[in-house]
Amino acid sequence: MFTEKKTKTTLSKVLALGMVATSVSLGGQTATVDATQNENTDTNSLYKTQTLSLKTGTVTASTLNIRKGPSTSYSIVGALKNGESVTITETDSATGWYKIKTSAGVVGYVSNKYIKVSGQVSGETGEDSGAETATTKKTGTVTASSLYVRSGPSKSYSIVTTLSKGHTVTIHETASTGWHKVKTSSGKTGYVGPNYIKVSGTTTGGNTSSENNNTGGNTQNGVYVVQSYSTITKVGKVNTNSLNVRTGPSTSYSIKGSVSKGNVVGILKQYSNGWYEVKLANGTTGCVSGSYLTITAGSSSSITSGSTSGSTSGDTNIGTSSNAKIQAVLNMVKRQVGKPYVYGAAGPNSFDCSGLMYYCYKNAAGITLNRTSVGQASNGRYVSKSNLQPGDLVFFNSGTSSIRHVGMYVGNGQFIHAPSPGKSVKYENLYSSYYVKGYVTARRIIG
Repeated sequence: MFTEKKTKTTLSKVLALGMVATSVSLGGQTATVDATQNENTDTNSLYKTQTLSLKTGTVTASTLNIRKGPSTSYSIVGALKNGESVTITETDSATGWYKIKTSAGVVGYVSNKYIKVSGQVSGETGEDSGAETATTKKTGTVTASSLYVRSGPSKSYSIVTTLSKGHTVTIHETASTGWHKVKTSSGKTGYVGPNYIKVSGTTTGGNTSSENNNTGGNTQNGVYVVQSYSTITKVGKVNTNSLNVRTGPSTSYSIKGSVSKGNVVGILKQYSNGWYEVKLANGTTGCVSGSYLTITAGSSSSITSGSTSGSTSGDTNIGTSSNAKIQAVLNMVKRQVGKPYVYGAAGPNSFDCSGLMYYCYKNAAGITLNRTSVGQASNGRYVSKSNLQPGDLVFFNSGTSSIRHVGMYVGNGQFIHAPSPGKSVKYENLYSSYYVKGYVTARRIIG
C-alpha cells in the first residue's frame, strides 16, 4: 500500500514496497513464545475513536496529507508542511491515526507516524506504537513456560529479556496489536504477546482486562474486549454457509447454535482476537468468528438471523463452496499477471501489492479485505509456512522490522504479486533467498 510521508526519497522507497510501515502481532505456540495466532478481521470504521485530552502535535514529514478518515484509503482534504502544529482531538483505536484540527480550521485525520506529540495524553501514548494507556495500572502473570520480552509490540522486534512461567509484570500500556507494554521485576521494560499473560487488576481507561469482560464466564486469558456497544450500531452479515454461534470467543468454546448465510446479527462486543459477541433475532447471544461476517452500520431492526439447532464442523467455509471460492480467487489473480504496478491502484487495469489482493478477493469471492498489506495481515486466520495452500496470503518485511509487502500463494512454491513501480504483476518463487529472508507470516482467508 502507500504511506503518508511525501519526501521524494521516502516515497520512492515506499512505492517499491507497496505499503505502510506498521508492526503486527505474530508468533506460534512453542516452548518460548510471543503470541498465539490471531484469527482477526478488520472492517472500515469498526472501532469508535477515543476522545483524548486536547494535545498538540508537530508535523515531522516534509508534507503530510490530511484525509477524510483514518487511513490512506480516504480522500485528501488538505496538507500540512514540516513544523506545522495541529490540535489532536481523537485517536482511531484501530489504526492509531490522529483526528486533528489545523490552525486554519481544517478537520481530518493524519498518520500518527509523522506527528510529534506534546502535552498530556488521556487514553493513548506513543505516536509510533499506537498504544493505549490504562489510567489504573494492572499486573500480569506469565502463563507460558518461557516468554520473550521484546523492544516493540510484535515478534519482529528484538528480544530484551525472557520471563519464566509465573513471573509477574506491571502492565503500563496495551498496543493496538494487542501486545502489552510491561515492566519486569528487574526493572526492564518491553512488550509481550497478550495470549501468554494472565491479566489482573482493573483499568479506568484503555483496553479492559479479560477477567472483567467474560462471555459465558470463561473468557480465555489474553483475549480482551476491544469495543463494547451499549446499543447496536453495527451489524454483521454472515458470508459463509453456516456459522457457529459459541459460548465464548474462540473455537474452544461449545456451540450454542448456528446462523445461515445471508442472515444478519447485531454486534455487541469486539474481542482482541477478531471474534464478536452478537445478538440474534430471537434474542440469543453468543460469539462468532469475525472472519465470516461482513460488518456494516445498522441497528436492532436490521437483525434477520435466527439460531438453528445442531452443529457444523467449524466456523469455516467447507467443501464445495469453499473450494469453488478459492479456485475463483486463484483464477482471478492469474488473469492479472502482466498488468502494471501503479501506486495506490486496486484494479482493474493496474495494482499495488495489497490492491491486487483486495481486488481478487472482493471480485472473485465477495470478501472485502483491508486495504493495506499490514491490515490484510489481520484478515482471516494464521497459517504456518509449512501448511500453505493456494489462495493464502503471504507477507514480507522487505528487510525492515515491519510488514511491507503481500502476495498470494498459488502452489508449487510460487506466489503472485505486484512487485514495485516499473514492474508488472508476476509469479515469484517463495523459496528464493530474498523472499525466504523477508518472509513474515501467512493468512488463510477462506477455510
